[in-house]
Amino acid sequence: MKLVFSDGRVLEAAAGARLLEVIKANALDPEKTILAAFAGNKIRELSYVLPDAAEQLDLELVGMGSLDGIRIYQRSASFVLIKALGELQPQARIRILHSVANGLYCEVKKGPPLTASFIKELEVKMREITAADLPFEREEVPVAEAIRVFKKSGSDDKARLLSYRPSDKASIYRLGGLANYFYGYLAPSTGYIKHFALSLYDNGFILQLPSLNSPNKVGPVRKNRKLYEVFKETLRWREILEVPDVSMLNEVINSKRFIEFVLISEAFHEKKIAQIADMITERGKTKVVLISGPSASGKTTFTKRLAIQLRINGRKPLLVSMDDYFLDRDKTPKDEKGAHNFETPLALNIEMFKDHMREIIAGREIELPRYDFKTGTNSMSGTKIIPGDQSVVLVEGIHGLNPVFTEDLPVESIFKIYVSALTEIPLDRHNRIPTADTRLLRRIIRDSQFRCYGAADTIARWPSVREGETKYVFSHQEEADVFFNTALIYEHAALKTIAEPVLRAVSPDTRAYAEALRLLKFLAYFLPVPVDVIPRHSILREFLGSSSFKY
Repeated sequence: MKLVFSDGRVLEAAAGARLLEVIKANALDPEKTILAAFAGNKIRELSYVLPDAAEQLDLELVGMGSLDGIRIYQRSASFVLIKALGELQPQARIRILHSVANGLYCEVKKGPPLTASFIKELEVKMREITAADLPFEREEVPVAEAIRVFKKSGSDDKARLLSYRPSDKASIYRLGGLANYFYGYLAPSTGYIKHFALSLYDNGFILQLPSLNSPNKVGPVRKNRKLYEVFKETLRWREILEVPDVSMLNEVINSKRFIEFVLISEAFHEKKIAQIADMITERGKTKVVLISGPSASGKTTFTKRLAIQLRINGRKPLLVSMDDYFLDRDKTPKDEKGAHNFETPLALNIEMFKDHMREIIAGREIELPRYDFKTGTNSMSGTKIIPGDQSVVLVEGIHGLNPVFTEDLPVESIFKIYVSALTEIPLDRHNRIPTADTRLLRRIIRDSQFRCYGAADTIARWPSVREGETKYVFSHQEEADVFFNTALIYEHAALKTIAEPVLRAVSPDTRAYAEALRLLKFLAYFLPVPVDVIPRHSILREFLGSSSFKY
C-alpha cells in the first residue's frame, strides 16, 4: 500500500499494519510529538490498522499544532492525572471542571487537603507514570459491559452517560489496569505527555498544559479571577438544580418537570441581566456600556434584554453596533496570507468611534455611520443619537473591551460587560464540554438558517475565528466590570434537534467531515428537546430563530 503524506512524503506499507508501527519503522516521530492522523477525512488513533482494500491512503499527521492534537493531549494528560491520584489516594475522586488560567481547573473530593506538598507529590507521581511510557489501551466492548465496569468502579456518572448512548458498543481505555471513558481519542502512551505542571488554585488546582499558541511548553498560570468566579457560580447553579452532568440532564428531560426546568434556567438569566442593569443604574454617571465577547456568544440578544431592564430602571438605552465603524474594505488591513483581516481592531475606525463616544458622554448629538457588508463601504447613516440625562448607549462588538477604544474616555462614564457561552454542564466528572464547542454549534445553526452557509463552511472558517478571538478578545476579558454567561444548562439538547441534520449534510469528501462526526458523536449523548418549549426571548432564539426580537 502507498501512503501519501500531506508534506509530500510517500511510503510503502503493508495492509494490516498499524499506523504507529509505520511511523516507528520509518523514524517519523523520534520525539513522540505525533498524536494521531487524518485518513480519508477521519481522525484516526495511531493504533489505526491500514485497510486491506485501499491501494493508496492519504495521511496528514496530527500534532500539537492543531486543535485535534491539543484535545488528544489534554485527554491523555487528564488520564495520567487521574491514575496518579488513584495511586496516591485510592478513595479520592477528581473532577476536571473548566479551562481557566492557562490550564484545566480540577477539584478533589474524598481526598486529603490540597497543600503545596501534596500537589508536588502528585506531579512527581505523574512524571513517574509518563517516564514509564505506559500504553493507553483501548478496548471496544458492548455498552452493557462498559456500564458494568464503571458501576463496579464507582463511576456511576459514566455508567449513566453510556446508558443514553445510541450505540451497542463503547470504547474503554485502560492505563495500568485503571478503566476510564473519554469523549475522543488518546495518545498511544504516557510517554507522549512531556509538558505539564500542577499549581494550587482556589479550592483546587490547575493542570497546566501546552496550548495551540505554545505547543512545546507550559505557560504561566493566568489570573483569570473574574472568569473563574463565573465558573464557580455555574457550579453552584448546577448543584441547586441537582443536574451535575449530562446523564442527569437527560433524566430531567425524561421527567414531567422539564418545562419548569427550562423556565427556571431562563429566569436565572433574567435575574442576572436585571442585576447588571441595577449595577449600571446605581453607578449614575455611566453613559456608555461596552458589550464584548467572542463569536456566537449571544451578545445581540443579551444587549436587547439588558435594554429592557434598563428601561424598567428609568434609563433610556440607545443601541450602537461597533460593526458600523468598519473601515472601507480597501482600507482594511490584510493578514499574512494577503486576505482582509476583519478580526483586528485596526479594521475599525478607532478615532471616529472614540470621538463619537466622547460626544455622547458630553451630551452632544452624533450621526451614526453604517457599514455596508455587501459593498464593503462605510457612510453616514442619517441616524442621529441625541443623548439626554437618562440616556445610556449600549455598544455591542467583539472589541468593546480593548483599551484602545476607551483610553482617552472618562472611566466613570464607561461600564464594560464580557458576554460568552461558558458551558454549564460536563459529560461526566472527567469529560468537560469546551466552551468553544457550544459556540461552534450555535454558529453552525445560525449560519445555516440565516446566512446560507453549510456546516462545512462554518467549520472551515472556525480556526481563523478562534485565532482572532485569542488575539483580540480573550486577552481583554478581565477588563470587564462584569461577566455574563449566556450558556443554558439544557441548550445542547435544544441545539441537537437543529444541528444534527445540518452536520449530517457535510460531505465525507471534505476536511470538515471529521469535525462534523466529532460534534455528532458529542450530541448523541443528549436526549433531544423540542424547540417549541424554548421561550421566545431566550438567548438561544438568536440562533434557533422565532425570537421575540428583531436582528
